[in-house]
Amino acid sequence: MTLLLIFVLFWTCSGSASEHNTSVKCMIIDLEYVNCTWGEDSIPQESYTFKSSFHSNRIALKECSAYLKVNGVNVGCVFSYKEKEAERFRTLFTELYTVNGDLVKKDEHSLINEVKLNPAFNLTVEMKNPELWLYWNISSRAKPHCVESEVQYSLDDKDCRSQGINSGRNSFNVPFPNTRSVYQFQVRIRMSKNCGLSEMWSDWSKPVCWKSLRNDTDNEPRSSSSVTLMVLYTVGAVVILLTLSCLLIHSERLRVILVPVVPNAGKNFAELIENYGGNVEKWINISKELQDGFKPNFTERTCPVREYQQVPQSSSSSESSLSGLTDVSIDYQPMHSYSSASTVSATTSTTQPTPTTPSML
Repeated sequence: MTLLLIFVLFWTCSGSASEHNTSVKCMIIDLEYVNCTWGEDSIPQESYTFKSSFHSNRIALKECSAYLKVNGVNVGCVFSYKEKEAERFRTLFTELYTVNGDLVKKDEHSLINEVKLNPAFNLTVEMKNPELWLYWNISSRAKPHCVESEVQYSLDDKDCRSQGINSGRNSFNVPFPNTRSVYQFQVRIRMSKNCGLSEMWSDWSKPVCWKSLRNDTDNEPRSSSSVTLMVLYTVGAVVILLTLSCLLIHSERLRVILVPVVPNAGKNFAELIENYGGNVEKWINISKELQDGFKPNFTERTCPVREYQQVPQSSSSSESSLSGLTDVSIDYQPMHSYSSASTVSATTSTTQPTPTTPSML
């Protein structure tokens, strides 16, 4: 009996302690209503009465008209929000009571950072070369310049990237996308610092995917396409060569143009060689007067040339003997010059030395 009494007292104290430790959390949903919940750690044993007001006067507190229930127990409350009155910049006062009217929890909430917007919707993707564009819509009552976005996209479900978008924009572009990859996009939004920055992002939107509409043949490796082009080029070159060969064989004029004939000297100068023996003057019929004009009409006279050689005296000769000079006469045949410009006549005068008579001692 004693143990049962102790257990009841312990359960009552723990229950009352847990009730007094119950926390209330509130947030503004899409600037339309306020959602307050309690008992997130454990469901309360009984339903509580919830009262709230954006005024500090307790008389202004209003009881909740729409409770959120779990297994028939009140676990939250939803009430209207007035954005025109900028209520999120005010302090929200809340009180939680038991069925007997006992105060369980009394709190004050600043909701300026507790605004959660609905996810973006109607995501569309368009390809505008050379960029891939993503567009989305926002259902929030917030003004466009009060909402900032974040885009998350991945390539082939592997490379995941995130990109923040400035306030007032509902578009995003990927420059030079890979046409062989599958892109998947998601967007989430929140209140920007222009209108009171919220710490709460919306849920991610439903994903939208994009894939290039090109045929699968475009995705073949470039090596196979290059091999195909090489084969086509080779076949084309062979066909062109065969066509030209046929034309050269059957078309005399085309053969002469493409392959000029080398002139035959024997055929063109057969008359010169056979009839005139190679004499060009006779072949071209040069007149006799013109031929005689090229012949010389003068001759040069013979010029006698003498050479004198002095013979030295012998030691056995007497002093009275005279030194003699040997006259060697050599006649040189002159070289005839057939120059018609001038005639050079040369007269050589030779001076014979006078012998000296030695004096008699």
